[in-house]
Amino acid sequence: MKAVLISEQAALMARWNDAFPAGKATGSLKQALRIPKKQDPLYWLDLSSLPQGDWLDAVGALSDRGKVVVLSARPSQAEASKIIRAGAMGYCHLGAPVERLQEIALVVAHEGFWMPKEMIQRITQLTRRLGARKFNPDQDPRQLTGRERAVADLIGLGANNAEMRVGSI
Repeated sequence: MKAVLISEQAALMARWNDAFPAGKATGSLKQALRIPKKQDPLYWLDLSSLPQGDWLDAVGALSDRGKVVVLSARPSQAEASKIIRAGAMGYCHLGAPVERLQEIALVVAHEGFWMPKEMIQRITQLTRRLGARKFNPDQDPRQLTGRERAVADLIGLGANNAEMRVGSI
């Protein structure tokens, strides 16, 4: 697996090079996409290196060619959810220490996902709440109203209440 950093930040490049001395650092998404797919690239995308409107497209393009970990200066659950849905396998703080970067690489290399602790806790809480409800296997899901289906779809995508209020339902 070839580690590839996409960033223009010197401090991040130095820390990242300490974590992955054999890796490649570039400030250009185009250059990163030139890494042959057969090298099994693990892309590390610094979100501050791209305009906000290009983030999801960049994650999608990179994930078509390899695995992607996104580095964010201000991680949030909403941003993490969008990034993971776009195809990233990891999401962490831009200032993660060398040891954390190496740990994330190991998890992602073994087909795992790396997300902020708060997001994992949220998923766990939702799963527990759903598991605590009684499930009626005889109930026909087609009996849901259009609004109920829309809410169920958003929940399935990881949306929280605030995101659903802002959404299109």
